[in-house]
Amino acid sequence: MTKENQKHMSTRDIILAGILLAAGAVIRMFFPKLPVTPNFIIAMYCLTILLVRPRLFEAFAIGIVAAILSQLTSGSPIPFLNFVSEPVGCLVAYAITRPKYRLAIGSYSFKPSLVTLLATVASGCTFVIILSLILMSKGKAAKYVMILTVVLPTAVANTVITQLCYEPLKRVLRIKDPDFAS
Repeated sequence: MTKENQKHMSTRDIILAGILLAAGAVIRMFFPKLPVTPNFIIAMYCLTILLVRPRLFEAFAIGIVAAILSQLTSGSPIPFLNFVSEPVGCLVAYAITRPKYRLAIGSYSFKPSLVTLLATVASGCTFVIILSLILMSKGKAAKYVMILTVVLPTAVANTVITQLCYEPLKRVLRIKDPDFAS
């Protein structure tokens, strides 16, 4: 049975998703708070989606689990916004990962960079826009500047993390990249 014909994620896929998301949460909790800090939960759900290639509903479920984990580690003034932003990020990662296309030099794929960059920007912009709308409804200034000062640098940091982790994890787990399958 090929991955495309599977009805659900395998037990191995679910365990891998759980381990990666838990690792992202733990690292995020203990990573020093810098002006711009990578969001390890986003980096890990992008890795999960790239390695596991879940179906749409499963990608959405990964986003909900990521939102729950984000609640434990968020310093946000309105942390429940993660229940919108993280599923959005996962669905963007799913949409970019799902089609088969090569973005590579030789056999080294750069698809993880594209997926993570766009998923982080989507998640971050969703969070910032909703936060800004809430603040404006209370007569406070919008925070759109956060997109440039927080979201974009975080997206770059997440992109580097995911790109560096993708190939070694793929090899250790013996996962064949479907974009390179003949």
